[in-house]
Amino acid sequence: MNYDTQNTKSIIVSTKLITKQIIVSEISHIVCDAYLCNIFLENDKITCTKLLKYFELELDGYGFIRIHHNTIVNAKYIKHIENKTKIVILKNGIKLRVSSRRWKLFKIIFMNL
Repeated sequence: MNYDTQNTKSIIVSTKLITKQIIVSEISHIVCDAYLCNIFLENDKITCTKLLKYFELELDGYGFIRIHHNTIVNAKYIKHIENKTKIVILKNGIKLRVSSRRWKLFKIIFMNL
């Protein structure tokens, strides 16, 4: 996949204190805990009150893959995957588990990017 399209796409995220425009290429992954989503950027973290489904729809077609019921990952930041343990390791060293249900689909999507 050509990740250059991520540089032209941005999303608006509102928190209690600020409203911020985020360029999609800066997002490494998003983790949701109930109604709070933590958006992990290259050097920052933003917490907002959007559902993960919102981000999944907004970022569809930009190289983001849902790997768990509460996690979306930017394929651009994936360093490698461990097949035996079903772990995704990002370029910044963060390890994220892929759910058993999503493993086959994740591998198919990841290999075709």
